Amino acid sequence: MPKLTIDALEPGMVLAEDLTTSEGRMLLPRGAVVTEAHIRTCRVWGIAEAVIQGDDDEDSDHPATLEELDPEVLDACKIMAAQRFVLNPSSHPVVKEMAKLFVLRQSRDLDAERARWMLAANPHDDTVDIFAPPPTEEKNINPNEVVKQEMELASLPNIFFQISESLKNPRSSAAYVAEVISKDVALSAKLLKMVNTPFYGFPSKIDTLSRAVTIVGTNQLTNLALGVSVITAFDNVPEEFFTLKEFWLHSVTCGIIARILAGKVGLPGDEKFFVAGLLHDIGRLVMLKNHPQASTDVLRPAKVGRRALISVERTVWGCTHAEIGGRMLKSWRLPAFLEVLVHHHHNPMEASMVKEACVIHLADFLTHCLGIGASGASLVPELNTNAWQALKLSVGDLAGIAKQAERQSNDVMAAFFPEG
Repeated sequence: MPKLTIDALEPGMVLAEDLTTSEGRMLLPRGAVVTEAHIRTCRVWGIAEAVIQGDDDEDSDHPATLEELDPEVLDACKIMAAQRFVLNPSSHPVVKEMAKLFVLRQSRDLDAERARWMLAANPHDDTVDIFAPPPTEEKNINPNEVVKQEMELASLPNIFFQISESLKNPRSSAAYVAEVISKDVALSAKLLKMVNTPFYGFPSKIDTLSRAVTIVGTNQLTNLALGVSVITAFDNVPEEFFTLKEFWLHSVTCGIIARILAGKVGLPGDEKFFVAGLLHDIGRLVMLKNHPQASTDVLRPAKVGRRALISVERTVWGCTHAEIGGRMLKSWRLPAFLEVLVHHHHNPMEASMVKEACVIHLADFLTHCLGIGASGASLVPELNTNAWQALKLSVGDLAGIAKQAERQSNDVMAAFFPEG
């Protein structure tokens, strides 16, 4: 496992061994995700180096190169990748790297016998379903009306609005925020479970909300509480195209990648990025809940055709799930930061906070590339190359980001869905 000097550490790296002082005091446990604050702490304690997870860590049993794959498995996975990435130019370095990571990930659960069957069947998802019922006449969806209808249902718990108000109040103390959140026992339990996962990497157990608020930060934990409380509001959504568990796995992974990307590009407020990623597709759930037939009218043709889901939405609805989601967050009186990033995660260069919106756009793109969870889109959305350039990341960063996201998503999902 790679051993790096403290000066070579970067936010988002994952520790492969406990990080201790010369006196044996543990500062960070194995599996912790390194942040800028952690690096500063290491310098204060005089720690010179750390062992991080790399290509020879516990995932080494998985193939790391395409050459290691069985030829038939490789061919089958390449067909899947060609279909999935059809909206993106195969020559772009980011697309090429992510297609390779997709193939490697898909190959884990595919043996030669099943690959041969797939190659013989040669399924295509781009055929037109001539037996599908015609679309309904429910077109030109008005985002404001959709949001108004959802608000009238009052589906969010009261605790959500109390937390939201405490976030806006600059005088809210850690004790007050902890008191507000503690009114919801289930929410409190999920938050405590989450802050004790390697996603945060604290060296000792955090057993009270007041301590969690103090250590994680008032704004950070409040934002996290808002995101978690939204999840509970959507438990009766039709699951024809994806299960809620798959949807939230996609969303959680997007949030995790957004958090990692924000750290890599030096943007503060990593919890806000996690919540923005968590809620980026909330407009799709709102539509499925209130307009199930109109949702089917876009999800079905997008699934069987070579069209971007957001393009079908514009054609059929006259608006997109991103617009609906942004307006939903505004109606819920969430911070403008979240509203802007959700609204513009498909068109980040038009946002008032361009770099921040680029983070969510890229996080969504990478999550789709990896095929983690499901959002209703069977194709990888088109990468905005200007967004990629704006973040000034390296293609070489992508494999590490993907590996970290996979590890952390399991921990976070276990906290959100403890029943398994």
